Amino acid sequence: MNIIILYGGKSPEREVSQQSAKLIEDSLEKIGHKVISLELIGTYKINNNFDNLYNDYKRNPNFLSDKDYTREISKEVLKLCKLADIVFLATHGGIGEDGRLQALLEVEKILFTGNGFFSTAISMNKSVSKKIVVSNTVKVAKEYDKEIGGDNLPVIIKPNDSGSSIGVKLILEPLELQEIDQKEFLIEEFIRGREFSVGILGDLALPPIEIIVGEGIYDFQKKYVSNVVQEICPANISEKLCNKLMSSAIEVHKKLGFEVYSRIDFIVDDYDEIYFIEANSIPGMTPTSLLPKEAATIGINFLSLCDKIIKLSIEARRNKENNNDN
Repeated sequence: MNIIILYGGKSPEREVSQQSAKLIEDSLEKIGHKVISLELIGTYKINNNFDNLYNDYKRNPNFLSDKDYTREISKEVLKLCKLADIVFLATHGGIGEDGRLQALLEVEKILFTGNGFFSTAISMNKSVSKKIVVSNTVKVAKEYDKEIGGDNLPVIIKPNDSGSSIGVKLILEPLELQEIDQKEFLIEEFIRGREFSVGILGDLALPPIEIIVGEGIYDFQKKYVSNVVQEICPANISEKLCNKLMSSAIEVHKKLGFEVYSRIDFIVDDYDEIYFIEANSIPGMTPTSLLPKEAATIGINFLSLCDKIIKLSIEARRNKENNNDN
């Protein structure tokens, strides 16, 4: 297949996105696809033939001439995407994960990997997604305003529409909350417990992975930079809790309307109550990312994972078209 990978853009998760794109490109090339990675806001020479574009790219992978910071996606990138059989989204945060890119690609009738625009948009808004998924089996942390009393501390603050644990912070003192803009940040109850993540591929829940942090909370620094985090997969938990986490992940996946794949994050307290943290509509595919580690435990290596995401995406789009026709 002729494949274009989209990454980067103006998102604060640009570097994570770039790492994902590199690994995905290398893997898809190994299984025989022709692959080109394009920066979302890159300005490129327009070409009407994928093979010519591919040959230019192989001669000089950094063949973008400039970046168009006035747009979320450059007009050249959108035109080039139409040359591919499918566009593989390695976009994290920003337009690439809040539904806008997916909506644009759907309007332009460009086939892409992952979930549609509606479920992607919902999942990126943490406050909205919590209201949708809360149930008897899946609990959510309470939300506060910044005038809360000291009895409610500590609390967690996090951006309402960003991933990769960017901006997540543990707040211990009331004064630290005064400068928080509650239009952009959530103030949540701090749930003490163990942190788990469960990947979903189609209808399949992958074995839960436990994230163990030496001190503090699982923020961006610990996730991608430091070496203080242990990621245990399969998690060392009872069969009952394992099944409960997997069924909860599938429940969240379906409630949010995901069609292809996702990664669902939870906190489990001392009484084995499960609290939903957030859903990831485009899980990271970097060397430290959780979804590939979970898939590997059941024999799905990185190459097979990339290939499976493409096949599931094509199937999801085909099913959607058939449903629309009916």
